[in-house]
Amino acid sequence: MGKVHDLVTEVCDIYFQRMRRYVYVTPKSYLSFIDQYKLVYKAKYDGLNNEEANIRKGLDKLKQAAEGVELLKLDLKKEEVKLKEASD
Repeated sequence: MGKVHDLVTEVCDIYFQRMRRYVYVTPKSYLSFIDQYKLVYKAKYDGLNNEEANIRKGLDKLKQAAEGVELLKLDLKKEEVKLKEASD
């Protein structure tokens, strides 16, 4: 976090050079920055968890569909045998 604080200080210097206005980083503003970071992090983390859950559900459905296809293939083989007997 110290590196982030140094980065903010550097950006404040750049802001002064461009806008000719001082911006001060106080401990309170730094703590509010950390709180905002935590909120953004939690939102992104929750979003990723939701996407993971959706992907897992989709993969489970694909697995069920593959199992269903295998059962249908077995039924098809049985029906082909019956069809062959009927055609003979």
